[in-house]
Order: sequence, then structure tokens, then C-alpha cells
Amino acid sequence: MQKKLIALAIAGLISGGVFAADNSVTVYGSFDAGLRNLSNSNAAGQSLTSMDSSGTYHSNRLGFKGVEALGNGQNAHFDLESGFTSGSGTLAGNLWGRTASVGLGGSWGSLDLGRQYTTIFQVASAYDPFNYKYTGIVPVSALDGTRRNNDIQYTGTFGAVTARLEHALGQVAGSTAAGSTTEGGLSYDNGPLSLGAAYATEKDATNTLTKNYWTVGGAYKTGPLRVALGYGDNKADQLSGTNGETKNWWLGGSYAMTPAAALTVAYYDTKTSNLVVATTNPLGIEGQTKLFMLGGTYSLSKRTTLYAGVDHHNLEGSSVLGYGTAQTQGSQTGVSVGIDHAF
Repeated sequence: MQKKLIALAIAGLISGGVFAADNSVTVYGSFDAGLRNLSNSNAAGQSLTSMDSSGTYHSNRLGFKGVEALGNGQNAHFDLESGFTSGSGTLAGNLWGRTASVGLGGSWGSLDLGRQYTTIFQVASAYDPFNYKYTGIVPVSALDGTRRNNDIQYTGTFGAVTARLEHALGQVAGSTAAGSTTEGGLSYDNGPLSLGAAYATEKDATNTLTKNYWTVGGAYKTGPLRVALGYGDNKADQLSGTNGETKNWWLGGSYAMTPAAALTVAYYDTKTSNLVVATTNPLGIEGQTKLFMLGGTYSLSKRTTLYAGVDHHNLEGSSVLGYGTAQTQGSQTGVSVGIDHAF
């Protein structure tokens, strides 16, 4: 059924003439196929070698993006983006699960509605050492959930400063607050220096519990060297009466050894406290993940990149993966190699 939906969607777009130049529609995407070996992947301590992910280095996607000039510098635009897995070709979630938005834009900025990347996601991208690659491994891109449904978002750029305001509807009868999220963020990008900060508050479906997220960070580039650091915090009300909290901080850098070859190294520290999650942390104990990662890329062209990466996780307390609740320490080491092709 999913395959039929994709075929019908693409056929409909083609028959509608979206590839004509005067419609200003762009077809774009990326295809990442890689092998990954992960140690201690289950409670028995067995390793796992896999390919069937939605992209190890760069998330797989197929998208359609269009702009229509309305006159006087105004425009209407849309973005539809689907994800898929490399090994089997199946959908990675909903048909347009990566992005489904439409909006208006002009010199005043843009106003978009639909399923969109969160403000925190977009702000923190400027100071992730890996520039949001290896998103299934690195924790930065998921600080507040990556995307939101039923989302209204304003973006305006004024000189070196970009401002973002966002509100995602909860769609709960009888309450405009229940299930909703409100976010705001500022980014500064001027030459070699990038800075950013963002804040979000999220209500649960009963308007009883609140989650608050915030992040701050920056990056600096000089010649072939780029360094980046950041911090993110997630504090959540819980029915137990305690406040669960997740604290993230990271530091890293990349170095362009040649125009084609680059090396990136980074450290990510994630610490949780008082989080009561029945399936993974029934006691609400503390947990910590210390991630060290080294990655290299070699560009065969502007569109095709070979990559290799090594990541090592030290896990403590409730952060232990695959060891059972009786274990308090563990580690995992992953090795990834592959090819990424953009179009």
C-alpha cells in the first residue's frame, strides 16, 4: 500500500507539470548506504552488523520543493520530503514524515504551516561538530524531538540575525494549551562566527505536565579548522512529583586536510536524573552516556561522499543499553563505512 501511495504521488506530480521551469519546482534528495557494526547490541553482548537504516551518515530523503512568485517580492512555497531505508527501500515512517509544509514569504520573512523541523533543531545545527551527520548516533539533533506536527512557524533574517517563533497545536478539544508546544530562538551568523540560543515549552495532552527545553552554543571557523560547542537541557514534570532532567553538552572540531578530505572529532556527554520511564528506568535512577566519535569523509565530487566513522559509548546507570536493569555500567563501540550520494 505504501509503495502504491508513493508511485501515485510521484505520477500525479509529473502529470501536473511540476517539472516545468515556470513552476519553479525542484526534486532533491540523498541516498546513504553504509554498513555499521555495533558491539554489545543486546543483553547477550552480541555484536550486530546492519545496513537497513534510514541513512548512517546522512539521512535518506526524497523531496519536492517549490516556489511561486506572487509579485512585489512575495512568494508562496511548499516542501514535501519523505524518508526511506537503504537496505530494503521501505518508508522510514509516514509518506511525508520528514517535512510537509506550505507557506508565504517575502522580505519580512516566511510563515509556514504543517510538519516542520523544530526551532531548537534548526538553531542547534549551527554548533553541532558533525553538522547533523550521524543523527542516529549523535544526540544533538533530537534535543526536543526534531520535528513537530500541526506546526506554525515564523522565520525572519535581519542582517546577521535570524529569529524564529513557533507554535505547534495540541488539537485537544476544550483546551488550546493541552498538547501544544511553543518555541523561540535566535541565531547569529557573521563570517567565521556562529552563535545560537533557543527555548521551548511543551504541555502534555491533559495540560497537567510541562517539559521545558533550552540550548545555547556557538562555532568558529578559521581556515581549514572549525570548532563547535554547545549545551542543551530538558526538564520534565512527572506524575511522581519529581522533575526529571536531561543535560547535554558537547565539544568538537573538524579539519579540512585537503579540498576533498576532512576529519571530525567530538565528545558528547548526556546525563539524566530522576527520569521515571517504566520500560527503561523504573527506579528513576541517574544515567550517563559519554560518547567519543571520530569520523572522516572523502568527496569524490560535489554530490558523492565516502565516509567512515568510529564511535564509543560509555554507559552508566539508566543509560545502559541492552544489559537489563541489574547492570550499572557498560559500553558499546560502533564502526560505520559507506557512501552518500546527493541529487
